Amino acid sequence: MKNRKILENLIYLAIFLIPLYLVRIKIGFLPTNAWEIIIAGIFLLWFFSDKGKKISGEFFKKYKKYIGATSLIFVGILTVTFFSGNSTVSWGIIKGWFLVPILFLFLVGKIIPKEKLTNVFSVYFFSAVGVAIVSLGYYGLGFLTYDGRLAGIFNSPNYLAMYLAPAIIIVLEQIKVEKNKNYAIGFGWIIILGTFYLTYSYAGWSSVAVSYIILSLIKNKIEMKKIILVMIIIFVFLLSQWNSKKMTDLLFSDTRSSLASRVMIWKASTKMLENNFIFGIGPGNFQKNYLEYQKFYPPYLEWAVPHPNNLYLAFWLSGGILGLVGFLSLVFFWLKDIFVKIKTESNEILFITLGIMLIILLHGIFDTTYFKNDLAIIFWLNFLVLKD
Repeated sequence: MKNRKILENLIYLAIFLIPLYLVRIKIGFLPTNAWEIIIAGIFLLWFFSDKGKKISGEFFKKYKKYIGATSLIFVGILTVTFFSGNSTVSWGIIKGWFLVPILFLFLVGKIIPKEKLTNVFSVYFFSAVGVAIVSLGYYGLGFLTYDGRLAGIFNSPNYLAMYLAPAIIIVLEQIKVEKNKNYAIGFGWIIILGTFYLTYSYAGWSSVAVSYIILSLIKNKIEMKKIILVMIIIFVFLLSQWNSKKMTDLLFSDTRSSLASRVMIWKASTKMLENNFIFGIGPGNFQKNYLEYQKFYPPYLEWAVPHPNNLYLAFWLSGGILGLVGFLSLVFFWLKDIFVKIKTESNEILFITLGIMLIILLHGIFDTTYFKNDLAIIFWLNFLVLKD
């Protein structure tokens, strides 16, 4: 019992410390990071202390469709990795963006009881508060991108927006907490919202708003106070951007707008698929191929582009047809099961995870909302709600 409590607290600590993946460490020839070392420690402690660690055949039978879909992703990515010329980077991506997040999902599922799963997302919220506070420190010191956007501890404002967005949905869906913590959560939410605004991520803003509206429609429970609050926030955000260069460029189709840049990246991505339709180009190879394909287009607006700025193109290019089909199947099965659960269970965590998944899928139209350590962890944590 004592070991179980220690393991639970270590899981919560690991969730709070997700941003530690940014601290790179090399152990011998193996590149890793501080967060992966924490997970390895938790795994070893669980393995040597948990008597019920064995996985029964019932587990594989119950989750066989998810295991099958995930296997397709791995087969697709591994196949192209063997034939790519960047295997070292590709193996690192497979470890950091697939194996470790899935291992962490497994550990959380084994260690945290179903009735405490809400705590997982509560802790994530406070992790986002911590990231927001540190990022505001960057803002106070004047560390902004060339166009005045806040990236904080990340190398892109969009990445900061992607980390904070789930926390906004978590609060909007009202995680049940003790009354004396409500003020802390409300204050934390305001900090997150302010930081989220300073990213000027229009795709991030839109994905949160649309996700919340969809959730309200699904629940068939339009809470006017919340809808009005969301609409006021959207109005204030848009009004503040009315005369900004970014909004002006977007509205009047400026050839150097962020949308124009994305369109150019998408064109190059589809050109890559014409020549690599079945197998893709492999994980970690987009930047190299993107530069090679420049000869087919006018000078790029952006040259440092590690991903195709689209979640679905990213899976196709990284894992080929099998990788894309595996990912889409995984999401389809999850959504199908969630909607079945929503009909039979009155559990707020179902709507929290659905909201987060909707943000990932919607924002993924304009950005790559998976191929990064923290984003992959967030994606897989949503699958905890499948636990009985």
